[in-house]
Amino acid sequence: MAHICQCLSRLLTFRQDFPVTISGNHRKTGQQFVVEVASLAHGLLQLGVSPGDVIAISAYNSDSYLEWLLAIAFVGGIAAPLNYRWSFEEARFAMAVVKPVMLVIDESCYSWYFKFQQTDIQSLKWRVLLDSPSSDFAKKWNVLTPGILKKHIVKPIEFNYSWAPEGAVIICFTSGTTGKPKGVTISHEALIIQSLAKIAIVGYSEDDVYLHTAPLCHIGGLSSAMAMLMVGGCHVFMPKFDAELAVDAIEQHTVTSFITVPAIMASLISIVRHKETWKGGELVKKILNGGGSLSLELIKDSNIFFHKAKLISAYGMTEACSSLTFLTLYDPMQKTTSRPFQTYGEVESKHLIHQPQGVCVGKAAPHVELKICTDSSGDTGRILTRGPHLMVRYWDQTLTTSSNQRNEVWLDTGDIGSMDCHGNLWLLGRTNGRIKSGGENIYPEEVEAILLVHPGVANVVIVGIPDARFTELVAACIQPSENWQWLEHSTSNEEYHLSKKNLQQYCLENSLSRFKIPKIFIEWKKPFPVTTTGKIRRDQVRKEVVSELQSLHSNL
Repeated sequence: MAHICQCLSRLLTFRQDFPVTISGNHRKTGQQFVVEVASLAHGLLQLGVSPGDVIAISAYNSDSYLEWLLAIAFVGGIAAPLNYRWSFEEARFAMAVVKPVMLVIDESCYSWYFKFQQTDIQSLKWRVLLDSPSSDFAKKWNVLTPGILKKHIVKPIEFNYSWAPEGAVIICFTSGTTGKPKGVTISHEALIIQSLAKIAIVGYSEDDVYLHTAPLCHIGGLSSAMAMLMVGGCHVFMPKFDAELAVDAIEQHTVTSFITVPAIMASLISIVRHKETWKGGELVKKILNGGGSLSLELIKDSNIFFHKAKLISAYGMTEACSSLTFLTLYDPMQKTTSRPFQTYGEVESKHLIHQPQGVCVGKAAPHVELKICTDSSGDTGRILTRGPHLMVRYWDQTLTTSSNQRNEVWLDTGDIGSMDCHGNLWLLGRTNGRIKSGGENIYPEEVEAILLVHPGVANVVIVGIPDARFTELVAACIQPSENWQWLEHSTSNEEYHLSKKNLQQYCLENSLSRFKIPKIFIEWKKPFPVTTTGKIRRDQVRKEVVSELQSLHSNL
């Protein structure tokens, strides 16, 4: 059976004397890292942790966090990473769902941790602080420390690891763009298969120095960390993403790879752009983007400031253990992107990524099966997937299928799209995100794909606004590109001027149906609200737009 701790024997031998983690001023070789994991696993067993027990962990990224994930898996436990940014109510909801026997935290969530002392979480037997509290503190709050659990150094190391029922290893919570986060049960097999796909497509190797830009509580950060563990690369940790710290870490530790979401890439570019000297452009060789497509402006900037990096975009979801498809946006070795796309230096290339049928998200990973379920004679429909990459189940649902049957069941991704003759998947939008206007269905991503091609549009979010006549009106929230000016009521077609009229005309010229063209345009002067994984909070944008429009009407 597959087990994520199978990577440990490779680290212990092949990477024995090489650094595999860098966290602050602490470096650990492969041997040191494996000893830490084994000692912690031994401590958990001595404490009484059993296969199938859930251990919740909420902390900043660190080498200790990674060790805990592996040690929990080693003893057959199931790790439930909680988002340290959550409020007390969100953390309490997640704890009620997974019913952990142990809670492991650090200073990142002290604000809600101490409230749990007065809250009846009946499943909790043990609490662990990753920080180093005083003995008085530990006694007062009845907490354990990693030092207590690791007091027995395990030598020689024997890899006698255990499995949880159903082969489960992680309960990963969704980012919650469509409601409360759901606990997705991920198996050892799914994590390993996803890691192998990333190794094959992105090209990770033991020579990589990987910067953890994404939190380990999200599937993107988890699956990429697992891929790097499997090849034996070096992990560089910072507690949480900070663009300046990340830029410094890239140069200081000769980072060769990292993952991004559009917001992270934009932050990095904004810092690098103003540096007098920048070594990272020669160092970074692999960038994997997820959590939404990069704008054309960001793609061009990344090609300038990370000119040696292969830039790949991935489309996926937590329920599919991260990435379903991959698209090479830029490959410096070939000076071109994969067919049927062209180099981004060419004028026409942007029209091949953003089309009226949506945004191209590339071809399916080797282990992934996709199909389009259409409700009519058209080519567009619901995107379905099946295979060993799928979740076991949502944690609070009863298991109804065996592992063999799961490979035969199609999962509805909740997205709408189509497949072209080259096998590329085109993403049109979310099933539950569509706008109903005048009896027609409009997918926001389809309209956004057209407007993002305009050189004056840096970013755009499309939302539906309630309307008595049409049910909803299409509204566009626009962030102009640098040096472009938004003119509210202008009919000017002058260069570097954006207005409602010229953007509506642009949509018409690019074959967008009239009923899909936004009736309302708003200049958005602040960052768009996003989830912790960088996905646009469309519901929040919609609320703010409705509020602003109501305010305008009340002042007339």
